[in-house]
Amino acid sequence: MNQGLFPVRVEPLKCLEQNTEFSGSIAISKLERLQGFLHDNGGETKVEIHFDRDEHGIALLSGQCQAQVHMTCQRCMNPVAVELEHDFELAIVVSDEKAKHLPKQYEPVICENDSLELLPVIEDELILSLPMFAYHQSCDDNDLTAKEELVPVETEAPSNPFSVLEQLKK
Repeated sequence: MNQGLFPVRVEPLKCLEQNTEFSGSIAISKLERLQGFLHDNGGETKVEIHFDRDEHGIALLSGQCQAQVHMTCQRCMNPVAVELEHDFELAIVVSDEKAKHLPKQYEPVICENDSLELLPVIEDELILSLPMFAYHQSCDDNDLTAKEELVPVETEAPSNPFSVLEQLKK
């Protein structure tokens, strides 16, 4: 297993022949699309991937990624630490047409020009693992509504709908 710095680009055919495995870290600051969902870009993600073929000869890229990121709490709007852990198994294909013929259990990753950029693949998997809503366990709805006292507004319905027009005439 190759450990250390995570490769940015690989040759998947060569990696498949050798059943290559990579393990390393990627700084969150390098994952620009992921940063749009986060409160800050600090930290890193640990990634392990390996190239292999299944029993039907389909080329696979599988692995897992783990990260601790800071998202915005949807209740108090402060940063909240979120643990991400995601296992994935992707089929490597060379075109959209080949992707249409994959078994349903595999998501495709399209490899163009005999090379595959791994950072966008890992970034996609991390984005898919984000929770729909992030919030602190200590945030309580009752505490938030107690701070914002709601004052009932009394509105008097006019008895005559044309009374507003009458005031305009004056």
